[in-house]
Amino acid sequence: MAERRDGQPDLLALWRQLTVLTGRLGQTLDRRLTRDFDLTLTELLVLDELTRGNPRGMRIQDLSDAVALDQSSMSRLVTRLTAKQLAARVSCAHDRRGVYCQITEPGLERHALAAQACRAELATALDAAAFDERLASVVARLTRPVGLPAEM
Repeated sequence: MAERRDGQPDLLALWRQLTVLTGRLGQTLDRRLTRDFDLTLTELLVLDELTRGNPRGMRIQDLSDAVALDQSSMSRLVTRLTAKQLAARVSCAHDRRGVYCQITEPGLERHALAAQACRAELATALDAAAFDERLASVVARLTRPVGLPAEM
C-alpha cells in the first residue's frame, strides 16, 4: 500500500500509480478499439458522453469539459466522428452561440459494441494489474465496492 510513515495514504505515490495504470490501460484499450472498431479511446469516450446527454446533442464546449479535451482538439475529434458518420454537428434554434454534436444511429450501434468490448478488456487488464506490486494498491482503491472501507 502506498502509505507515508505516519500511516496516511501517500497521495503522490497513488497519483504516480494511477498515472502509470491509466497510461497502460489507455494504450491497451486504444489498440483494441482501433483494431476492432476504428475508434480511439477518446472517440469512444465522446460517443459515450453523447449517449448520456440530451438526445438533441451537446454543446462542443460542454463535451470538451466532460472528457477533458481543449476545444480545438474536441473540434477536430468531432470532425473525425462526423467523417465516420458516427456523429453530426447540429445547430440549436434556441442557442445560436454554440455548435452542438449529436450521436447518429451508426454511432449508437458502434458505441454499444465498442463499449462492451472496452469494459471486458478493462476488467481483464485491471485483474492483471492487481498482481503488479507497483499498481496493486491503486487498483484495489479503484475496484473496491463503493461504501466499503479501504482495509477489511
